[in-house]
Amino acid sequence: MRKHFIHITLAMLILSSSLLFSQCSNYTPTEKDQPIETLTDIATVYPKAAYVELTETATYIVKDKSGKAIGTVLLSSPYSDDIKGFNGPTPLQIALDKSGKILEVRVLDNNETPNFLKRVTSSEFMNSWNGMTVKEALAKEVDAVSGATFSSNSIQKSLKARLSAVK
Repeated sequence: MRKHFIHITLAMLILSSSLLFSQCSNYTPTEKDQPIETLTDIATVYPKAAYVELTETATYIVKDKSGKAIGTVLLSSPYSDDIKGFNGPTPLQIALDKSGKILEVRVLDNNETPNFLKRVTSSEFMNSWNGMTVKEALAKEVDAVSGATFSSNSIQKSLKARLSAVK
């Protein structure tokens, strides 16, 4: 009887572990996963921001208190949802100044392995496109961060997918 209980317990543990792993490796973003832009998210890039206005899919105009546009924030999702890093998509927030030059590229919530992603975000990789126009950024090839190739490549491809959709 005890041996039978151990076998059932072990089988349930294996089944639940397999199910949990499959959920992590087959992540598919849903509507509820789409990031919502807030002033807190952009305060470091746009200190004079008073509000953001959604103008089209994943595109926000950042405005000051007088209603003057001071920049644009682009979200890579849904344009890059099919681009996978090691553990799924790596959604981005791309901040542009009012002339259309990139101020910052930031990785949003994702399922990448934190230690590998930290290698990318703490390197100069994320600053590679700062100061560039959309056209310049689309043409730039940036070397992946050693030890975090999947994440680096996913970020670069996601950035290009989103920028390709800019009118």
